[in-house]
Amino acid sequence: MTRSIEHRPTKMWHRTSLLHHRRIWLIMTSIALFALLLILFGYFNNVAWGTLVTAVLHTTYRLIIAYLIALVLGILIGLLVGSSSLIDALFPVFDILQNIPSFALIPFFIYFFGYTDQMIILFAVSSIVWPILFSILSAIKSAHSDLNDAAAIFGARGLKRIFFYLAPLSFPAILTGSIVGIAIGWEAVIGAEIIVNAAGFGSFIRNASTTGIDQASVAGMLVILLIVFVINRLIWTPLLLESSRRYAE
Repeated sequence: MTRSIEHRPTKMWHRTSLLHHRRIWLIMTSIALFALLLILFGYFNNVAWGTLVTAVLHTTYRLIIAYLIALVLGILIGLLVGSSSLIDALFPVFDILQNIPSFALIPFFIYFFGYTDQMIILFAVSSIVWPILFSILSAIKSAHSDLNDAAAIFGARGLKRIFFYLAPLSFPAILTGSIVGIAIGWEAVIGAEIIVNAAGFGSFIRNASTTGIDQASVAGMLVILLIVFVINRLIWTPLLLESSRRYAE
């Protein structure tokens, strides 16, 4: 009887995970069929695929660099603040800062860094870092007091507390914060490219279309959806499944 009760959360997690995967595959299959129909009817005949792929790769490169910088900053600040007594005092300060509209700050980034790759990347960092940071701080603040007491009893103090207690505790939060941050990052990078007209998907759709959505814009969005799907399937899904499995057990 006890054994069946212990395995019940795991079974529920597997059922939920299976339904989630089915929904994802259904959505992606529908998008793939839609794209195939457009190709068969010659909708994309006028698209410069070489230029489009190069533009998307430029945007993806900037996003990856921005995410890595934001990840390091978010983890460092989150763990350092979370391990100190200042977490309750700094949490509302961070909340105020993250509520400042990102694109309201872009003139400052242009002023200090010009119309460069560095400007776009750092602007994206300023958008991506907040979900990661707040996920970590929220995970630390909501940790059960018994876990904190157990960590202290086993000698997790100073750097040991950060590396052997707070970092593993924050791992699921880092994953969820990363997923949200990258979703925001796409918007930040593409928006900055449109504003500064830098080489990338943003400038591609800006130069390709002057009157609404055209074939190039649709093709670009489908390519980005494909990249997002591949990243989710190859990176985020395995990490989330492993993390969920450990916590479910």
